[in-house]
Amino acid sequence: MKRAVLLITIFLSPVTILANQLTDANALKGLKTVKVVCDVNVGDPKLLLRRIELIDETYTQLIDAGIKPSFVVAFRGPATKYITRGTGYVSPEHYTTKKEIQGWIAQFHENGFSLEQCAIAARAQKVSYGDVLPQITVVQNGYISIVAYQNKGYALLPMD
Repeated sequence: MKRAVLLITIFLSPVTILANQLTDANALKGLKTVKVVCDVNVGDPKLLLRRIELIDETYTQLIDAGIKPSFVVAFRGPATKYITRGTGYVSPEHYTTKKEIQGWIAQFHENGFSLEQCAIAARAQKVSYGDVLPQITVVQNGYISIVAYQNKGYALLPMD
């Protein structure tokens, strides 16, 4: 048993050491703030959840680097079904993932993110605007919104 623990430790140590040496200092040099618009349109629930977790990880790492981030998360396409109230719009096997996604939406709202849902996508997915989570603003056209944010200096982060 001791030998197995020793071997695991030896094999994992370089990974841990390498992870502690990773940095984005060159890219972030001179920045005090960043503006990001995330285009979220993933329909697979597990992949959507992972994309949302990556948004949070990115936000957290920017904060840890001393950067003040401004995030807009723009939902469209089949992702729309996962940002609705209750358990509707998804099959029962996806209820747990939908609830996790809703937890992240609440956290993003607390962190000051702007959260938007495209009305065109909601109609296409047969989602009532009134069923969209209250933290999320339904906008007329998500493409217009994303283009406008880019013209205001927001970097586009596609999350497909």
